Amino acid sequence: EEEEEEEVQHLRKGKALLTGQDKPVWEDQDDEQVSVDVSDKAMLRKLRQTTHETLVRGPEYRQRLKKQHEAIHGTPAWAAAASDRDTARDDFSSSSRSVLGHSKALPQGTLRVVKATNANLAGPSQAVVRSCRFHPSAPALFTAGLDKTLRIFQVDGKQNALLQSVFLPDLPIFTAEWLHNGNEIIMGGRRKFMYVFDLQQGGVQKISEIQGCPDKSLERFWVAPDSSVVAVCGKDGRLILLSGRSKQWMCDLKMNGSCRAVAFSPDSQRMYSSGDDGVVYVWDMGTRECVHTFTDEGCVHSTVLATSPNGRYLACGSDSGVVNVYDHSFMSESRPKPLKAFLNLTTSIDDIVFNHDSQMMCFSSRVKKAALRLAHMPSMTVFSNWPTQRTALNYVYSADFSAQSGYAAIGNDKGKVLLYRLTHYDRV
Repeated sequence: EEEEEEEVQHLRKGKALLTGQDKPVWEDQDDEQVSVDVSDKAMLRKLRQTTHETLVRGPEYRQRLKKQHEAIHGTPAWAAAASDRDTARDDFSSSSRSVLGHSKALPQGTLRVVKATNANLAGPSQAVVRSCRFHPSAPALFTAGLDKTLRIFQVDGKQNALLQSVFLPDLPIFTAEWLHNGNEIIMGGRRKFMYVFDLQQGGVQKISEIQGCPDKSLERFWVAPDSSVVAVCGKDGRLILLSGRSKQWMCDLKMNGSCRAVAFSPDSQRMYSSGDDGVVYVWDMGTRECVHTFTDEGCVHSTVLATSPNGRYLACGSDSGVVNVYDHSFMSESRPKPLKAFLNLTTSIDDIVFNHDSQMMCFSSRVKKAALRLAHMPSMTVFSNWPTQRTALNYVYSADFSAQSGYAAIGNDKGKVLLYRLTHYDRV
């Protein structure tokens, strides 16, 4: 941890490096004679281009520091301003980058990732981080967990300032989600009540009376993308639907087995649920009827479901560590074959999340240390270079991608939310 912080501080000092295209006012001729051992310290090893590289000459060392700094923090404002001297050249260049940046394909095999300052460094949790979620449009993230505290941070990759902290004295938070385009946060736990934090009003509302919902635990729930419905896993296979606006009971849906996982289609028109029997239920949210069921291949106990933002994939995780990914063919078959079965983890899958353009899928297990993998969805392969055995993830409890996938956040059992810059994506 000290090495990581030292590295961040070292990179911040890189602001003195040039990022414009003008010739430097002054150059140190001795740089040509200097060689730096990039294998000597942990903070320098990430500058190596091969694992066997040791000495790097001064100019090359300077360029690698510059590239590393820009990967984490982007081009400083003072450097960007200098480029305005050639307006025609810059306008053409920036517009080209904008057009290409939104459509470029994510390469498979190797993921460009750089460690940034922990997202919750300004306010670390005092217990397990059960939920960490990026705001759907703003550069912000909240954390919530068993220390009964909701914290909201402004994410810039450097300071990640703490914007708000809300203590709930009677609710260890098991689940928290955004509502209504990021204007509210709904929180639940092993209690028969819930809390809602209104970001515009700055107030907390306790939802203590939910008529028609006798369950004493509301720890597992999911929110439809349009915030119209909050689905709670109840006892004996009951799916309790609450109104996203009033937070009151709307109706119950019934599965044959127990309910363990729920996911919604991107347009909120369908809901998927699964449980201990490995059967996935497909619900029409207009009629609130089950329109199809299918058996997740090889699954005995289902643990988590997730849909991709583009609506193409449904991912099903099980307690055996397998993640099966299906396309829409499952709607016409009772025992469909998955497009891909990811067998990279061996313990129960607890979390699956897709990034905004559906090119990446993150899946993890909290049972084993560093049990997290990132999958490249176009090729259905797992990135081979990250995380490594030396990546200090600890026990992963939650993960999320920022709105434009520039950041990935990982909440663990130590109360930390690790932040990584995914440099393939220009916008965060």
